[in-house]
Amino acid sequence: MAFDVKNIQKQLTDVPLVSPYPHELAVAIICDTFRLAGVRPPSRADWEDMERRAKTPALWREQVVMLAYVLTSSSLGADTAAMLRKNADAATVMRGFFVWVEPLTAEMVRSNAFRQEEFLRKWVHAVDGQVKDESSRDTSARLKQLDYRAALQEMERAEQARRQEADKRAKDLADAAQRAADARGWRE
Repeated sequence: MAFDVKNIQKQLTDVPLVSPYPHELAVAIICDTFRLAGVRPPSRADWEDMERRAKTPALWREQVVMLAYVLTSSSLGADTAAMLRKNADAATVMRGFFVWVEPLTAEMVRSNAFRQEEFLRKWVHAVDGQVKDESSRDTSARLKQLDYRAALQEMERAEQARRQEADKRAKDLADAAQRAADARGWRE
């Protein structure tokens, strides 16, 4: 089963934005997706454990709601139910997915096509699916290209290099000023 990520994105843009689902409803929607596949959904204890392990519980809750939204607002839910293997461990699938999408906020997924594509592709990866018309190598390359976490790290490295350069420049200016002051002392 291949997931048509471009078509799913088109479906999501065609659906009017609704108020975010309450968290409990979002959990129920996700659990129903697993049930439709004949897979035991994560238990209440699994959900509590995922929230407890989340770096930012509020962000995790946003991601749960966003996942429920994309599952119900596009063919992703039906495709997921058709794709899931009967022996899949729903809690493991969910934990892996939330680790992979950790920095993405609901607003980023809703308003940025790249972040939405990243979110969808990471879900496809979490359920061991394939992206339509792509080899696994192409899919991995595209995920790497979209990776927001890597972009954040690159931005942090650039900011650190900029700070180091500014510090070096300030030190060089201070040294030059000191040398000029020392040279003035010899002349006077």
